[in-house]
Amino acid sequence: MPPTRSQKSFVRALLGVVALMASLVVIAGGFALLIVAMQAGERGTPPFFNALAVLAVGGGLLATGIAVLIWEMSIRYDIPK
Repeated sequence: MPPTRSQKSFVRALLGVVALMASLVVIAGGFALLIVAMQAGERGTPPFFNALAVLAVGGGLLATGIAVLIWEMSIRYDIPK
């Protein structure tokens, strides 16, 4: 039986929170990589772009976590579009 519109989902809420927590860790790691690459004077080289890629993944996780939590809260509290 498919879930109804007003059905809450613990898994959806947990996925959103996990994505937000993971984004904080990944973004912190990306900034650490970026600082190391910039201190070595390696702008425009693979370590620099790898750090930017890690930051992009962290931003994607952040956006995903926020979107999933907004989705879950709109269903949980029946907020109209």
